[in-house]
Amino acid sequence: MSRNRAAALLIGVLVCVPLLALHHFGMFGKVAEWLRGVYESTLHLPQSGMRQFLPVQYGYYTALAFVTAWICVELPLQSRKFGFILGAVFLTLTLSPVLAFNGVLFEPFSGSAAIIGAGLLGIVAGGTDRALRRHRMRHHLVGRLSSDSFESLMEEKDLAKLTGRREITILSCRLLNHAELAREMEPADLEKFSSSFLKVVAEFLVSKGAYLDACNVQRVRVFFGYPLRNENHAEHACRVALELRQRLVNLAAEMQERWHKKPVFGASISTGEMTCGLFGFSEFQFFSAVGEPLDFGDRLCAVNTVYGSHVLISTRTYSLVKDAIEVRPMEMVFTPRLHPVSEIYELLAESGGLSEDEAKARDAFWQGVIQLRKGDYKSALEHFAKAKNENREDAPLKYFTERVEAGVKDGSSSAEGKGGARHVRMLMPA
Repeated sequence: MSRNRAAALLIGVLVCVPLLALHHFGMFGKVAEWLRGVYESTLHLPQSGMRQFLPVQYGYYTALAFVTAWICVELPLQSRKFGFILGAVFLTLTLSPVLAFNGVLFEPFSGSAAIIGAGLLGIVAGGTDRALRRHRMRHHLVGRLSSDSFESLMEEKDLAKLTGRREITILSCRLLNHAELAREMEPADLEKFSSSFLKVVAEFLVSKGAYLDACNVQRVRVFFGYPLRNENHAEHACRVALELRQRLVNLAAEMQERWHKKPVFGASISTGEMTCGLFGFSEFQFFSAVGEPLDFGDRLCAVNTVYGSHVLISTRTYSLVKDAIEVRPMEMVFTPRLHPVSEIYELLAESGGLSEDEAKARDAFWQGVIQLRKGDYKSALEHFAKAKNENREDAPLKYFTERVEAGVKDGSSSAEGKGGARHVRMLMPA
């Protein structure tokens, strides 16, 4: 239970118990009888007279006490809190003569007392430094963090540390054939098609403890390790990505059945030191991070189109989680003036998650890539042949096999070391 809910619950109890005692000792009973006399002398009432329903009376002020406490704790502006209190009191007082015309004696003073008492206590509870900080942070983080993650963040004593440099992991997910679909689909259908992808992916990642940095027509991008600190941010991201991969398989089948168009999804994970903080102005402020790993992750995500892979990870990510996951190498990549030459990997499973045959196929694929980089195409072709699984389509294997076959046709299979530079890919802007 969050602190605000606990505060509202406590305030409700503190208000209702004294009111119940006053009812027990007959204070509000005397007020109700006085009110009966006023209405009988001033209003045209039903011939059957008025009846009072005490359980309804108790239920009304109890509900109003808890609701008012909750609202006055949660609302950020004092004017709105007092506005709610005055409006609720006015409606309660108005409700009494309206019910009197229908033969019901409704005493409004206990309800008004519950509203005023709970409201004032709620204003006090919601006016603390911590409560004000929660209101301010909720404005920036609503929808970007899960409720549990938000509560955990609020437990941190020094939120000023959200601004600074720290190593985090970025997970990006894209609809890779978006441009192609834009040419083939009606605008209204494409809008629903893309929105369904964004909704499913964003909500899933946030539910797994990620921070939603971007959710637009280009990508869904989340952070692990910011704003909440997490020493295992890279491993957490990889495990979530494996779950996401299966979720995307199911989503692709659903979308294809509904719109008769096949979506192509791709994801990437990159890790590195970033400059983090609160960027923007006015209502456009949001917590984010800036740095080379973010740009690299966006570019890396797009390279899934080349290999037909699902999830690619950076060298830094792999170095942090190599004992916890199963991968296979792709190519050496670089970004001019931003990222030096480094190897990227396809994320396959958690450690030990491959069957014996899958592990052998992965090892054969790995050796095939090594021989391809050396320029020994004949040996590479032999290893790639061993990596084939007749029961499963393997797009990256097909891509590298075709690269080897093209090298054999060029007549360069025996040129040791030749073509090393040909296996370094420049990542283009996403």
